[in-house]
Amino acid sequence: MEWNLVKGNTYTVDVTAGTLLFYKTGEHDGILVDTGYAREDREPLIRFFEETGVRPIGIIVSHTHYDHAGNAEHLKYRYKCPILASLAEAGTAVSEMAYRGAYPAMTPREIDDMMAGQCYQADQIVMPGERVKIFCGVPFGILPLYGHTPGQIGIITPDKVAYLADALMSETVMRGAKMPSAVCRADDLKAKASLRALRCDAYVLAHRGVYSDIGDLIENNIAYILDRAELVYDCLQGEMSEEEWVRAVYRRLDMHSTKAFKCAVCERNMRSFIDYLADGGRVVIERREGVCWYHKNTQCTQ
Repeated sequence: MEWNLVKGNTYTVDVTAGTLLFYKTGEHDGILVDTGYAREDREPLIRFFEETGVRPIGIIVSHTHYDHAGNAEHLKYRYKCPILASLAEAGTAVSEMAYRGAYPAMTPREIDDMMAGQCYQADQIVMPGERVKIFCGVPFGILPLYGHTPGQIGIITPDKVAYLADALMSETVMRGAKMPSAVCRADDLKAKASLRALRCDAYVLAHRGVYSDIGDLIENNIAYILDRAELVYDCLQGEMSEEEWVRAVYRRLDMHSTKAFKCAVCERNMRSFIDYLADGGRVVIERREGVCWYHKNTQCTQ
């Protein structure tokens, strides 16, 4: 690990699967944005802080996914520093059972095993509608980037560097992503579109990279999501149950995972596309004997 200067007091640190942000508030301290995986990143991150003589005095969690919040609670108690998160994400993080709401296809025991020691309690909350939050004496701009999760936020440092969390994928990530992650596809697209009006000197993606301009990347991300929605729509043949439709998409994308977490993520992401197509009027839902059946709306002109 190493410090990568973005601008002024704003740095990035690369971890196993992404990029964290660090805003220095002094020679030996600063505010950490996101915390990486618990298993893979905890010890390297602590060792990095010890070797560089820098410690976090505050932690901002952009959203409660385990590659972003995995070390929040551990670092909070190790360095005796507060955690800031949005209201929705703080609620998700309070217990394994609350976290299960993001992955209903997993059993409580599977969630307990995966999330052991990774839940956290936020000390300060970003309320809906707040656009500036003073945290540890530093004024951060707040970007509502809902959709990927119910309450994902981005932050803008005083150096005019924007950390966009998982709102955008890099070109490399897009090339490898088969089923992009979101709980609400419509809100996710809205969040991406909102970034067109953002004017900062640099933009940091959690997965991954630092950009001076994100105009083309925004449009490519939106086009990618819409293209993937078309693929999901095309896989709906005649009348299908959700299980049949998911299986058809799995086969089209040549997906083979049998792991509980990956299957749960796919189920959630697939559901977000189904909801998007249904709310847009392109797919009709019929409910019979406790089962949802789907077919294309032949009268829809979209």
